[in-house]
Amino acid sequence: MAKSDMHDVAVIGAGPAGLSVAYELAKAGMQPLVLERTPQVGDVWRNHYDGLRLNSGRFLSQLPGSPFPSSAGSWPSRDEMVRILESFPSRGGFNVQTGIEIRNIRHDAQRDIWSIRSEDGRQFEAEAVVVATGGARIPVMPEWEGMETFPGEIMHSTKFGSAKTYEGKRVLVVGSGNSAAEIASRLAQYAQSVTISVRTPPHILPKSIYGIPLVGIGVVTRKLPLMLVDRLLDFLQRRFIGDLTPYGLPFPASRLSEQFAQTQVVPILYYPFVEDVCAGRIRVMGPVRKISGNTVHVFESIEASRAKQGREATLEADVIVAGTGFRTGLSELVQVPGITTQDDRPVILGDQEFPAAPRLYLIGQLNPLSGQLREIRLEAGRIARRIGKRLEEKRSHSLAAKARAVMEKGIGEGSGG
Repeated sequence: MAKSDMHDVAVIGAGPAGLSVAYELAKAGMQPLVLERTPQVGDVWRNHYDGLRLNSGRFLSQLPGSPFPSSAGSWPSRDEMVRILESFPSRGGFNVQTGIEIRNIRHDAQRDIWSIRSEDGRQFEAEAVVVATGGARIPVMPEWEGMETFPGEIMHSTKFGSAKTYEGKRVLVVGSGNSAAEIASRLAQYAQSVTISVRTPPHILPKSIYGIPLVGIGVVTRKLPLMLVDRLLDFLQRRFIGDLTPYGLPFPASRLSEQFAQTQVVPILYYPFVEDVCAGRIRVMGPVRKISGNTVHVFESIEASRAKQGREATLEADVIVAGTGFRTGLSELVQVPGITTQDDRPVILGDQEFPAAPRLYLIGQLNPLSGQLREIRLEAGRIARRIGKRLEEKRSHSLAAKARAVMEKGIGEGSGG
C-alpha cells in the first residue's frame, strides 16, 4: 500500500475556489493540504484564451484578501487574475502541491477519516475535505456523425488560445454560452468566415447598465421571487439587446431561471457578439447534423431543428470549436453514493453537509447571476468556519471516548482485584 500522510483538512483543486478556502483555513489557524492537478498555481486561468476579461467587474470579483489594483481597470484581464492566484500561497501562508491528479476520495467510516488517492498511487488522509474542482472539470465533446472524416481541427473551447492563429480559416463554433459567443466574436476579427451553431436560443444581457455591472443587479435581486427577476431580465434584454430574430437568434422560450436550472448556462454578456451577429460577421445556424469531410451539415435555423422535416444547410469549415460545456466528474471523484444527481451535479453546496459524508464540502459549484467569484469568496469563509467547528467537535468526542475507555479499564481492573 502507498504511504499515507494525515492532515487536518485537504483541499482538492487550486483554482480561485480552492485557493480562497485554503486562505480562509490558514487564516483560522489550520494548515490545509492543497492538491492541484496542473503544473503551476494559476494555470486554471493562465490557459484561458487571449483577451479574456472578467464579466463581474473589479469590485464584485474580489477573492479573500485579494483586491484587484485600480490599474486592473473596471474589468480585470486574464493576466490580472493569474497574478492574484499566483500570490495566494505566499500571502496566505500555505503550500500547494502541484501536478497531482486525484483519482478518488473515499470516507473510511471505521476510522472516520478521508482517504484521497492520486492517479500515480500516492495516498493522503485528512479529517476534512474540501472539493474545489468546480463545475467545469471535464469538458463535454459531442460525438457528431462523421466527425472522424473531418480533415481539419476539432477542439473543445478549453483548448482555444489566440484567434490570430485561425486567420483566413473557415471556423464553426458550436454552443450558446459565454465562451462560445466570445470566441466567435474574437474569431470574426481574423477568420475568413465564422458560423455559430446554436441549439437553444441564449439569453443575452448587457455586461453593465449605466456603469453598474449586471452582477451587481444580480446581488440586489438575489432574494426576490424568481418570477420578478425573470421579468426584469427579460425587460433588460429587450431594452438593451433587442430582437435578434432576423439574425437567427429568437427570444428564448423559457425564462432565464428555468433555463439555468436545466443547463447551468449563464446569459451571454459579451456585447461585441451582438454587434458581430447584426453586422453579418457571425452567421447563426441551427444544430450540427453530421460531418462529411470539410462539409458540415446543419439545420438551417434553430426553428428548423425543431420541425419534423426541418430544412438543412451545409457549410465548409477548416476548424470546429466546441463550446459545448462541461460536467463536474464528481460522481467518479467522490466515492459517496447519493452525493450527486443523475446528471452529475452535487446535492450539497458550500458549507452544506451530506449525512454519509461527514466534514466534506464543495466550493465553486454555483455560478449565479450574482457572480461566481463573489459566491466563492462568501462560501470560503463559511466553509472554513464550519470545518473549524466540526474538527473541534470530532476531537472533543475522541477525547471523551478515550477518557471513558480509561475509566472503564480502571474499574474493570479494580473489580478483578
